[in-house]
Amino acid sequence: MNNIVLTSCGFRDDKAKDKLYQLISKDKLASSKVLYITTAIDGEKSANKDWVIEEYNSLINLGIKESNITEYKIGNKVNIDDYDIIYMMGGNTIYLLYMIRKYNFDREIIDFINKGKLYIGSSAGSQILGSTIKLNAIYEDNLVGMTDFTALGIIDKEIVPHANKKEDLLKDISKEELLLLYDGDGIII
Repeated sequence: MNNIVLTSCGFRDDKAKDKLYQLISKDKLASSKVLYITTAIDGEKSANKDWVIEEYNSLINLGIKESNITEYKIGNKVNIDDYDIIYMMGGNTIYLLYMIRKYNFDREIIDFINKGKLYIGSSAGSQILGSTIKLNAIYEDNLVGMTDFTALGIIDKEIVPHANKKEDLLKDISKEELLLLYDGDGIII
């Protein structure tokens, strides 16, 4: 599997962009159809969502044509096969996982990846591919009353976005069970 890019903050940093360009040329990226999933944002209580605009603009700065980006909320109808890339935005990971389970969207994600199409995760969008979201759940509002923090398990470690901001939490935990994502980085799986 070489078609997953995990990030903490999308492509606002050149290191993350360089990882993406290892998988897909700028020309191919420009013509790709992107399903831009913003569901996790709906679970955010924070009033400051300037990062949402920055992250969207970072896709445009990659060379993706704005007309090729379709915003999508899990639960609405979509033919996922019409797209070349899933870009799963960050936001509230608990809410995102809840919506994925509620609408059985995990099957759609897994089928998409198994077809060799490109999945890009940003923060919560990265974390849901791991084994659990338990650590990150400490930081987030559990608006849906979730008690089972088991994630999709596509990656057999717990994915921790923004690890550079969580050093106190991580100091007593075995790093072998974690995949740490630092702001600005991109990891290819």
